[in-house]
Amino acid sequence: MRWLVLPLSRSQAIGNGLTYCSNDARVRPGVLVRMKLRGKATQGIVVAEDNESTLEESKVMPIDAVEHEMPLLPGPSLQTLRWMAEHYRTTQRQALTPFLPPPPWHRIFLAEMRDPGDVPASPAAPPLTAEQQHAADAILAAKDGKPTLLFGVAGSGKTEVYAHLIRTMIAEGKQSIMLVPEIFLAEHIVERLLQRLPADCAVVMHSQLTPTERRKAWLKVRTGEARVVIGPRSALFAPCPDLGLVIMDEEHEWTYKNEQTPRYHARETAEELCRNAGARLVLGTATPSIESWDRVERGLYRMERLTERFGGAEFPTVRIVDLAEVDGKQYPCSSALLGAIQERLDKKEQTVLFLNRRGLSSGVLCLDCRKRLLSAASQLPYAVHRDSSGRSYLLDHLTNQRADIPAKCPHCGSAKLHPVGAGTQKLEEMLTTYFPTARIARADSDVLKDPADMRVLLAKLHAGEIDILLGTQMVAKGLDLHGVTLAAVLVADVGLSLPHFRAGERAFQLLAQLTGRSGRKNPGEVIIQTYRPDAVEIVAAAQHRTEEYLQSEREIRMVLGYPPAAEMVRFIVPDPGAERRAQQLRNDLAKHATETGVAATASASPTFYGAGKEWHVILKGVGLQKLLDGVDLEGVSTDVDPMDLL
Repeated sequence: MRWLVLPLSRSQAIGNGLTYCSNDARVRPGVLVRMKLRGKATQGIVVAEDNESTLEESKVMPIDAVEHEMPLLPGPSLQTLRWMAEHYRTTQRQALTPFLPPPPWHRIFLAEMRDPGDVPASPAAPPLTAEQQHAADAILAAKDGKPTLLFGVAGSGKTEVYAHLIRTMIAEGKQSIMLVPEIFLAEHIVERLLQRLPADCAVVMHSQLTPTERRKAWLKVRTGEARVVIGPRSALFAPCPDLGLVIMDEEHEWTYKNEQTPRYHARETAEELCRNAGARLVLGTATPSIESWDRVERGLYRMERLTERFGGAEFPTVRIVDLAEVDGKQYPCSSALLGAIQERLDKKEQTVLFLNRRGLSSGVLCLDCRKRLLSAASQLPYAVHRDSSGRSYLLDHLTNQRADIPAKCPHCGSAKLHPVGAGTQKLEEMLTTYFPTARIARADSDVLKDPADMRVLLAKLHAGEIDILLGTQMVAKGLDLHGVTLAAVLVADVGLSLPHFRAGERAFQLLAQLTGRSGRKNPGEVIIQTYRPDAVEIVAAAQHRTEEYLQSEREIRMVLGYPPAAEMVRFIVPDPGAERRAQQLRNDLAKHATETGVAATASASPTFYGAGKEWHVILKGVGLQKLLDGVDLEGVSTDVDPMDLL
């Protein structure tokens, strides 16, 4: 028999596999085999029978050995791999990358091969509320195969519903995958879920595991010893042989889109995996993405609602503060915010502050020529940071390139260089001055280097050892902190003015998520500081008008022809010759659209962060997969369903 095999080699020329032959009964899809490639022994994964090969018999090389009888990948994973390669316009070898630990793959089997045995009984869990029970029962009873959008307000207890669904899967002998948008949030969810699940039944999979740790976790899943997999988007590719459930928590998060090849989105890929495995897909959020909301409207998704906060907690009151009226000397803190923080300190309650900028300041401005210091790598303003020794330096947040702060302006030679804006480091210094006895902690990527750091931080928060937590986006998402009665966003305008059709949606989601951090046990308050107090996104978030905002934004997208009303593909063209190649590609796409009758438009421009050296082509329309088949994309990176258009 002839088999299509994906070799260990990353050569693009053989990225979709080579034909080998074997009559060994142990050879089947998913099995790891050994064969020769260019005269040298190598490993490969059998992906399917090759019934289309036209090679002469004498040119078909044999499979020399089967490395292990158990397939590395179960059938649904292989089907999903092939779908990813086709849908996201990449090779099957590239699509295989997230499915397996680092090669050589035979080392996977060097870890201990244990019998899963019987799973211990689940520990007692608190009873679900009537709403939670109704949602869980409806999800389990559904037989139509449609994904379910679990639309629950912040603090409504979605995690309890997740735990109930996972426990049910365990009782039925099925495995579950629980996705979270970030590694650091995985630590928080793990702690809560493990309290509801049988001992030693779950593994956490993420990119910061060592190769040995990843191989051990992978094998526990593949053998069925692990019944639950928790982690960010890459955990979706865990080799579950008995998959019954996939949950995407905070499904709206843009981090579910992979920005390197293969450029998959976890939501679409999870849909395909669940179709192939016959599993249920649950998408949970308090602020649904416009795409998921649209699919509910069109009947492609089912929706279950959780409208009440758990334990009878009320929604926090929200104040909007106009930053235009704030004293520049205390920026980014208003008097209203400082007073509210002091009130919480007096009551021994906790405060969460969100500022979406790291460092001391967001830039350095020349007071003579009024130009900022820019990074040569990205042409974006440098931010100012301070290291542990107290030394200040410049940092490009896009490329992580460091530079010394110059004595004079590189544009005009003036010595009048002045830091502007404020980041989390600067805010920490200010708060220490204003509240010298407060216990202050900072949560950003400069401080939290490892998931274990987040674990320690959360333990201190729950123990009441922190009064004020300040940080970037990780403090606004998903954290269940019962002691917090004040949450504030220092500058709500960051991101609102980006030239991106999703800018408003992302700003609204972040603000609405932040309002959910406060008042989960005791009455809470939220303060939103902004230069645009009348902005639609800010007003809607402040008034908890999520559905109204989603409907309005969806209608705008329909009129303008942006997703979900249309499909999009982004082609990234690197230097050298980026402009010429991009313009040619745009012309080719437009011509082919006319020839094939596909309704599509194409535009070419420099990328926002590429310093003029990188260009991209944005294709928008309906039926774009058909259009891509007849266009030369050599040397171009293809991003189907892009989240980033900058």
